[in-house]
Amino acid sequence: MPPWKRGKNAPAASGRDGFDALPDGVLEHILGFLPAPEAVGTCVLARRWRHLWKSATGLRIRCTGDDSSDEEEVEWAGLMKRQGFVDHLMGLRGRAPLESFELVFCRFHYDEDMDCLNRWVEHAVKCQVRMLRIENIDQHHFGQLEDQPLVSPYLARLEIVGLALETNFNDLSSCPSLEHLEITDCNFFSAQKISSQSLKHLIVSNSILGSHKVAVHFCVPSLVSLHLEGHFSKAPVFRSMPSLEDAFVRVAHRHTENLALVFVPITFTFNMEMKHCPTFRKLKSLLLNDFWCVPPDFHALTWMLKHSPVLQKLTLQLSEGPQHKLGIKGRRNPSEISAAILGNLKIVEVKCEVVDERVFKILKFLATLGIRFSLEDVDISEENLEP
Repeated sequence: MPPWKRGKNAPAASGRDGFDALPDGVLEHILGFLPAPEAVGTCVLARRWRHLWKSATGLRIRCTGDDSSDEEEVEWAGLMKRQGFVDHLMGLRGRAPLESFELVFCRFHYDEDMDCLNRWVEHAVKCQVRMLRIENIDQHHFGQLEDQPLVSPYLARLEIVGLALETNFNDLSSCPSLEHLEITDCNFFSAQKISSQSLKHLIVSNSILGSHKVAVHFCVPSLVSLHLEGHFSKAPVFRSMPSLEDAFVRVAHRHTENLALVFVPITFTFNMEMKHCPTFRKLKSLLLNDFWCVPPDFHALTWMLKHSPVLQKLTLQLSEGPQHKLGIKGRRNPSEISAAILGNLKIVEVKCEVVDERVFKILKFLATLGIRFSLEDVDISEENLEP
């Protein structure tokens, strides 16, 4: 009978209780949630624990130097000591399989530091890791891995924070099990594309994508959900994504924080590259910010609606931040709706601070598509919304 099914006072098997009653596999799983030094430290508990840490299913490493010291030499010595510990640890544990590997580092400024970083990631891949997280917490320097593609038939989830990513590393076609990719605070300045045949969920947030000469191409045909929020010098290019069901895209120019101004230089680039973007044949809910709502012809918004044939809910967020004073709800008029563009649309919501001239133009444009709005406590007359 399993231990968890026995009575409260029933004796444990072999006269052992507590952690000692658990099989090695369970203990190895528990040790995987501890920081590496603490997991290694359990070797002194008893003879049975001497080597359990070597087979822990998770490896959590933090290599950030001595944050308590203001002296550079002392701090550097602390960092070198931690790097030596990690190298020794990996040598002792060998190729024991890993479910997860999490590496947090800081102040890796020299070639020797980058060699350590690449060596540790390579070790995790050789241990058949399924979840890999690499996080640089240095706010002044991007970390950098060797520009070589990851090759792993086991990797299913990849999380990257604070790195400069180049083209070859972003070629994930040799990771056929990878389904989730999360990229935060990264720099794609020299990267040309992200490619994966298996990827289903992609999150890119607060990152710099592309340069004034190079746009980042997304080649992810199996993608189901997309969250893209970053600073663009050149509009990204999306290849075919026939399975996409959920998407959030927020674009900002990387040299300003004023979202009311940032989209002027990007709009022209976007217009020239729309032909490279796919049709979202499964997309039912869509949120767009004011980048997509540029008068007088609202070309970007029209294009997006035409390429979302089964769209049911459209939200236009025209003010910054999560707080919106007004939410203008609209519904289609079946007798006037443009079937070619909005045949399945049921709900339209415009979020804004005030109904100013910009908002009024958007409402008037949507009215030409057969969308009718009502706003409590604000006078929007029917004739004003007519084409």
